[in-house]
Amino acid sequence: MKTLALCAMALSTATVAQAADVKFFTEDYAPYNYVENGELTGHGVDIINEALTRSGVSADMEVTKWSRAITLAEQDVNTCVFTTARTPEREDRFNWAGPMYAEAIYLIQKPGANGDVASVEQALTKKVGTQTGDFAVALLDRLGASDIDLAPDAEMTLKKLGAGRVDYMVALESAAAVAIEDGSFEIAMEISRNEFFLACSKTTDESVIARMDDAIDSILADGTQEALVAKYD
Repeated sequence: MKTLALCAMALSTATVAQAADVKFFTEDYAPYNYVENGELTGHGVDIINEALTRSGVSADMEVTKWSRAITLAEQDVNTCVFTTARTPEREDRFNWAGPMYAEAIYLIQKPGANGDVASVEQALTKKVGTQTGDFAVALLDRLGASDIDLAPDAEMTLKKLGAGRVDYMVALESAAAVAIEDGSFEIAMEISRNEFFLACSKTTDESVIARMDDAIDSILADGTQEALVAKYD
């Protein structure tokens, strides 16, 4: 009888753990999503975690290079990526929950650099850095940029900017604020504005996307999103 009881306990324990409803990918891009002391944090992560709590959706999260994250989120079943710009090029490739934010997109530079530039059009004749797979690549193409420099991640692009290997770097509003904090860089100009979402594969459960969408909407409506973002100012 003791043996049967132990077997029953083991079976019960084994069946408690269930697979997550969805897999979320993101990148290391402070202050939206980044790893600190071995923990995934950032206001984008906080918004998604709050949405998971409100929606009852369960998810596994993984930090990886952006190009891999967005590729897997497009190809794999029940897979999403955040924080993702919603653009014409991406519109039909994903199903969307959000928006999580609406933010400016800036060019940042070394202090005092590019003194000969007086307009966005002039700036886009110079070498502009961004990362592979990022929405900024298509944005720069649409705006007529003539020399786009690609790196595997934002950290590498920032290093290139600091070393003078690119003239500008594309940065979202909150990321630009982090980059200029110590005076090593400055905002040169705004080049666009966009909304940013949770983007999910076309084969992700529609009910999961709808629940996350409703939860994110409620987070914006009740002021929680604003409070979560303010924690990282």
